[in-house]
Amino acid sequence: MHIMELENVYKNYGKLQVLKNIDLQIEKGTSTALVGPTGSGKTVMLRLIDLLEKPSSGTLYFKGTDANESNNTRLEVRRQIGMVFQKPLAFKASVYDNIAYGLKVRGRKENMDGRIKELLELIGLSGYENRNALKLSGGETQRLALARAMITDPELLLLDEPTANLDPISKKKLEELILKINRESDTTIIMTTHDLLQGQRLADRMVILYNGEILQSGTPDEIFRKPKNKFVANFVGIENIMSGSIEESSDGLAKIKTDSINVFAVTEKEGKVHFSIRPDEITISLEKVQTSARNTIQGKVNDIIDTGSLIKLLVDAGELFTVFITRESLNELNISIGTDIWLYFKASAVHVF
Repeated sequence: MHIMELENVYKNYGKLQVLKNIDLQIEKGTSTALVGPTGSGKTVMLRLIDLLEKPSSGTLYFKGTDANESNNTRLEVRRQIGMVFQKPLAFKASVYDNIAYGLKVRGRKENMDGRIKELLELIGLSGYENRNALKLSGGETQRLALARAMITDPELLLLDEPTANLDPISKKKLEELILKINRESDTTIIMTTHDLLQGQRLADRMVILYNGEILQSGTPDEIFRKPKNKFVANFVGIENIMSGSIEESSDGLAKIKTDSINVFAVTEKEGKVHFSIRPDEITISLEKVQTSARNTIQGKVNDIIDTGSLIKLLVDAGELFTVFITRESLNELNISIGTDIWLYFKASAVHVF
């Protein structure tokens, strides 16, 4: 079931177009990360979903109903949504009163003490009921804001860069809390972040935004393994991105010619293309050997970079390739800068876009 749908949504501020042609469906109970560089439109989209603003055109549906069809509908929908801003403000009151605020304004005071106690345990602030909320640390304030949003049992929880201003320890605690809320309470979560790895850790689906448009959406694995265009590939840190033209194609196997090399790929595309090969899909040897890999290319090691867990080789084979090997392999093969090696990778390992 789609808890939230955005259909052909545009948002303008005067002549400035901030969002364009946004189509997005959010499944109930899932966690979605809106990911993109600063200025890509992430926070504006979150504010539209929270009904703090209206789209310039297009429609937002909440559980199948046009969320903006009337003021009464907007109010009813907003009561089912919780929002935590990037820099949340605590009220000049106790931690208890801060969390209780949402229940009090809705007149829902039954079992309030028990509910607040449960939330304080959940966010790791048990015993803080009477603390002055203004004297909490940044991480504690962020968790307080999360509890304040959760107290009304929202079906949809919106988080705007929830860990942007936190130290590493507080960030880890909050990420664990977000995961727990999503998995244990079945609360649907939409969060914005510029941190790709955070999106990968916390989200079932990632939506890549750039210049107000959705460039790609899918599971983290789909985003990282099969980027739809060069911007997404560069943004998510894909290695070995190259460009060329498809010169021959037969039964789905194509030969792509770059300025320096030929690469065989499984694709139905034609003409000029970009393509990438994940470093972990490439194997190496010192001497040329027979393998099932369709691509066999010789190159020279330009650089050796110790990344800690793996060794990164930069290999000049006409195009510059990045290859990852273990430290054990580096020592066994006695590879150094200037060593000639052979690279092997399957046609199916070449992602064409």
